[in-house]
Amino acid sequence: MKITRKSISFLFVLFLINGHAQEIENSDVLKPFTEKLKQNTVSTILFMGDSHIQADWLTSYLRKKFQDRYGNAGRGLVFPYNVANTNGAEDFESASNQAWETFRLVHEQKLFPEMGASGFVIGSKENPFLEITFKNPEDRFDRLFIYHDKNMDGQEFSVYTEQQPLKNFIIKKTEQLSHTAAEGETFHEMVSKYNNTTTRFRQLNGDKILNPVAGNVYKVERNYFDYNPDFEHYITLIRKQKFTGFKTEVDFAQPQNVFLMRTNLPGGIFYGFQFLKNTDRGVVFNTVGVNGATYGDFLKYPLQVQQLKTIAPDILIIALGTNEAFAPIEKEEFQNNIATLIQKFREAAPGLPVLLISPPDNMPKQNRVPEIISWLRESAAANKAAFFNLYTASGGKGSFRKAQLKKQASGDGVHYVKPGYENQAELIWKAFSKLFTGGRN
Repeated sequence: MKITRKSISFLFVLFLINGHAQEIENSDVLKPFTEKLKQNTVSTILFMGDSHIQADWLTSYLRKKFQDRYGNAGRGLVFPYNVANTNGAEDFESASNQAWETFRLVHEQKLFPEMGASGFVIGSKENPFLEITFKNPEDRFDRLFIYHDKNMDGQEFSVYTEQQPLKNFIIKKTEQLSHTAAEGETFHEMVSKYNNTTTRFRQLNGDKILNPVAGNVYKVERNYFDYNPDFEHYITLIRKQKFTGFKTEVDFAQPQNVFLMRTNLPGGIFYGFQFLKNTDRGVVFNTVGVNGATYGDFLKYPLQVQQLKTIAPDILIIALGTNEAFAPIEKEEFQNNIATLIQKFREAAPGLPVLLISPPDNMPKQNRVPEIISWLRESAAANKAAFFNLYTASGGKGSFRKAQLKKQASGDGVHYVKPGYENQAELIWKAFSKLFTGGRN
């Protein structure tokens, strides 16, 4: 290639564009957060998003980066995704000896009038055990908050230690059944009733089940558990305690890797669990990822933001927009949803630093994504929030296909796989690192 003044100028422009893409715009609003990180105290991050976040591949990478640098003050907010029959983080698992009714905030359902912190809900009319086990020793906890239904206030629950895991005493079984749809019954209510997944019900019936017709008969599969009560010989009661309000604190004399609880009376509705360490320094990295979610979805249930505000985040990071790209949403509604969500969090903390992160490239909506991003950038400026253009930083239009060729993206044209999400997380981390070292836009 012949090097000319024109080609040098072109390369210089590309360098400037790429350099700009790696930086956080309007980063001055994040200064209270970056300054607190330097104070050698506990800093709390709240990261909200959609399916790109629920799997936790992007956020687990960032969590490790922050905690390796500033210390680990706790694993933060989690939800028992295994019990809820959905995907989630790899560093912990959950189990129960009975099936629970479960939904996420994008589901059409009438069983639960509220959803809380995690954007999910599990509920039972019985009193099953609920177990959450962390795989990494560094995630041992000695304090946690349970986010639950406010009507449980005053009810008693028990906390245990265990000598053997609950999963050793349960066998998951399946039976094939037929189900006659009731009047007004939704697809997601049917799935929850039989403790199964939306994917499996669509496999059995095709897309016709998405809008069930009253009186029609559908193929269903019921998942249930064969529980061996000998498990109860291998557990030790730590304490009995009462739920308080919509958030209950539980303290432990010794650090734990396993949380095992049971309500003492039938009935329990839970929205999330936040695990912490008794320490005076480090980072708590909380994630709220909900498959299919939009900005508007996080405004559906007032209790969710109410509970999340009690976390008292030092920074709110929001990575949404992919699902809006697939919806016929207009600019005004989209930007109103962003403004309202930010406003609700800032009611409790007027100077709360907020960072909006754009969605990455996808194949079905390649031409729509840049429009959504332009609206996001405008909203960030209008709401005194910082903005990171992950779309441009990761290569822009066509980058999803390139990621597929590198085996960093899935075949659905929308979702990446673990290496792809970790690459995106590294771009975000590098942008943050410039702030830590005093870099400026």
